[in-house]
Amino acid sequence: MAITHLTDLHTHYDETVYEGKRRETLLAQREAGVCGIVNSGSDLPSSQRSIDLAAEYDFVWASVGVFPLSAYTVPEGWLDEIRRLAKQPRVVAIGEIGLDYRLPETDAEKQKQVFHPQLDLARELKLPVVIHDCLADDDVLSALRVCPVPAMIHRFFSGLAYGRKFVEMGVHLGIGPAITYPDAGELIALVKEMPIELLLLETDCPFLPTQRFEGQPATSDMLEDVVEAIARARGDITPQEVAEVAKQNAERFLGIRF
Repeated sequence: MAITHLTDLHTHYDETVYEGKRRETLLAQREAGVCGIVNSGSDLPSSQRSIDLAAEYDFVWASVGVFPLSAYTVPEGWLDEIRRLAKQPRVVAIGEIGLDYRLPETDAEKQKQVFHPQLDLARELKLPVVIHDCLADDDVLSALRVCPVPAMIHRFFSGLAYGRKFVEMGVHLGIGPAITYPDAGELIALVKEMPIELLLLETDCPFLPTQRFEGQPATSDMLEDVVEAIARARGDITPQEVAEVAKQNAERFLGIRF
């Protein structure tokens, strides 16, 4: 039996890979049991595109924000524009925002100058945040201690030790297709022990398909493989129950009903 009530809290359906088939792809997700999708901004244009998608499809919502690798090219007045966008209908979070230290030319201070004001903005607007954290766990944890807002670490892959630190702070973790790959040992261990009330589902589509669909653009219906992997890891819950709990968590986190 197909899994229903799947919720994908981090997607990029505005990406060009879906050109010419975006409507067909999105409607197919609903038919496949996906009841809610959040499309994420990574800069000003993609934030606006996310809002446009949410206006067109009643099961799509938007998050708006500037991604760390876009921090180097923000235009003047960018924060005021994110504030304006965040007040639009069907915007449910500030994101994706965060820190990414993977590249040799990383300018951590410049990224923080964009990340920290968006945390403050989320607190001002009483919105949760969706955080991109790549090799920047200590600085992300520090920022959340200074500005404690409801947060989700998107596409979590920081390992067991940092996962425990985020969980101790009450931060939600976005669990997605990475859990279906052979190198997911630490992620599986974390999912097995973490409070299930902090678990959220996501695909980061089109960027990360499940192992079964490796090489294809990801779509939200691939979460069926994810909830099955989570259920196997925990051993105390069925895949459908994972989907139901994650939906309840998402509604509570975002303050909406799917």
